[in-house]
Amino acid sequence: MNLRGYQTTIVNTALRAAGIFAKFLLIVYISKILSLEALGVYNLFSVTVAWSVFFIGFEFYSHSMRLLVGANTRSKQHYIFNQSLFHAAGFILLIPGGLLLSYLSIIDITLVPFFVGIVIFDELSQELYRLFLSFEQSQFSNLLYFIKTGLWIYCLYPLIYLGITVDVYTILLVWLSGTIAAFSLGVWQLKRLHILPLKNPVIDLGWIKKGILTSFPFLVSTISYLTIDFSDRYLINTFLGTKNVGIYSFYFGIANVPITLITNVITAQYYPKVIRFYQTKPPEPGRHRHIRNYILQNLGIALATSLGSIVLIRPLLEFIGRPELYENVNLFYLMLVQAFIFSFQVVFQTILYAKYKDQSLLYTSIIAAILNIIMNIILLPRIGLVGAVYSTITSLLVMSALRGIILARRKN
Repeated sequence: MNLRGYQTTIVNTALRAAGIFAKFLLIVYISKILSLEALGVYNLFSVTVAWSVFFIGFEFYSHSMRLLVGANTRSKQHYIFNQSLFHAAGFILLIPGGLLLSYLSIIDITLVPFFVGIVIFDELSQELYRLFLSFEQSQFSNLLYFIKTGLWIYCLYPLIYLGITVDVYTILLVWLSGTIAAFSLGVWQLKRLHILPLKNPVIDLGWIKKGILTSFPFLVSTISYLTIDFSDRYLINTFLGTKNVGIYSFYFGIANVPITLITNVITAQYYPKVIRFYQTKPPEPGRHRHIRNYILQNLGIALATSLGSIVLIRPLLEFIGRPELYENVNLFYLMLVQAFIFSFQVVFQTILYAKYKDQSLLYTSIIAAILNIIMNIILLPRIGLVGAVYSTITSLLVMSALRGIILARRKN
């Protein structure tokens, strides 16, 4: 890797780390200054936004991104215009969807306007992030991602310093402003690249239909994985109440840091390499060595961050001063196990993707998601929050084992 490559890696990693740290600070602020109930409300809202962004986005980029790489300006304009039409159709569903969520008591009716606005601009800025990745502008892409996920959180602290009350509504308003800022910067960059304004755009329903068919399996697989990550929050709220959602979310936000780092740093680095390894015939020399290094680096991050968080968790709890968190600290130690399972699972996932085993990824995700929901329904009313952690660990283990078995059988 040349000097420019190292600089790009350092900048991208710094932006991702700053975003992760910002989320950590927000969790600490809400837990200490507001309440665990407020943390539960915010986390349920955040999870619902994440679900909605995936549904509206439909993983359509899995169709368009491969076409955008290396395309000329006219083709880029054509793809961007038609993909935008597809997403705009999805935005129409947000208002009735938000009202339905309020009726189901998932989010309060007063939060529906924030929900609609944040989903729209978060989805648009997310697609711009992916768009600039296809243009091989990774630093600018990560800058957009940092603005929409991290920078707005840092903007809350001047408000706190000025004595302005920062409650859940203020947080959501600033979050909305961050997504709008990221979207606006992305549009400005498209103008600089002379992709905007669009010239004589043509509606291509055939291309959109093909994109829906191509993206649907990826959407189902992603939603299944999100079910493992997020469905427990809704079930905790149903069986144990919002305060327990806050307790669970506090520890999950910290314990999930190694998984976020593995995904955004190590996996992002190895994905193209692994794909190339399995595209070459005969196999590229050193393939097994690189796969081994991939696993070892994942485990290294999981171990280092887990040990660091174990050392710091007690002082952090003393700083926050919430007895309920002390009483449930065992959740945190159990959650750290997930990172080590993920270290192997994500490698199996990468290899299966590189070998075009999309159906294997789909089926294993669905099986794990169904298992996760069933276990949560059974365990949460009986053993409380620890049941949600057991459900997640078991689901990840089953998914990892199934994918490992599939790879072993294919190899034989």
